[in-house]
Amino acid sequence: MVEAAPGRREWQAVKQVGGELIVSCQASTGEPLCSPEHILALALSAINGGAGALRLEGVENIKLVRANTKLPIIGLTKDDSIAPSDRLKKVYITGSFAEAESLAQAGADIIALDATGRPRPDGLTLKEQIEKIHNLLNLPVWADVATFSEGVAAREAGADVISSTMYGYTEETVLPPEHGPSFEFLKDLCQHMDCPVILEGRVWHPEEVTRAFELGVHAVVVGSAITRPQLITQRFVKAIPARKTDRH
Repeated sequence: MVEAAPGRREWQAVKQVGGELIVSCQASTGEPLCSPEHILALALSAINGGAGALRLEGVENIKLVRANTKLPIIGLTKDDSIAPSDRLKKVYITGSFAEAESLAQAGADIIALDATGRPRPDGLTLKEQIEKIHNLLNLPVWADVATFSEGVAAREAGADVISSTMYGYTEETVLPPEHGPSFEFLKDLCQHMDCPVILEGRVWHPEEVTRAFELGVHAVVVGSAITRPQLITQRFVKAIPARKTDRH
């Protein structure tokens, strides 16, 4: 069983998301829904549907949603200056303590960060960043990992939650968008971690949520399948049988 460093804390927000569906409400720069007002609408719609917590990107989005709900918010930042082609090899999610601090000030209850072991933009080690978040912000850390070994390292560094978020989005694990979650990876995490494990990423079917809870996850995050209309539409368009070239 992989354990954290001494001094483990119990976090109310982490307990509160247990057994819940967490909905990730995000939109990339340039997309029609990329504004705080639209993110709020998505968040409130998810809450109306039964979401028990929200995963949100960006300070302004979190501020507005925080003013409209008491549900736990898992906050993160994304560095849009990193080209899509470079995101497989660079830390892209909450890469610095300064970003984590801004999320805390905006109202996030849990700080999500990239815990893949790649060099961090501010030069801190993962352990150093987690310690600063614990000691200076008094908030739990949600570690987004891509492999079992990264999960082990993140837990040993003090992370409070281990999530499969980055599976398929690093050079070591890269997969096509239509590839689903790895339940073997998830099973390994659930069996060997002494902290909450989250299924996040590539979840498109309710049956996958059921299976994840059967394996022992603490919660499941669903994003694109609920809150990314263009990606949902693409899947339906791809399901149209190829049209005949000869219509006569």
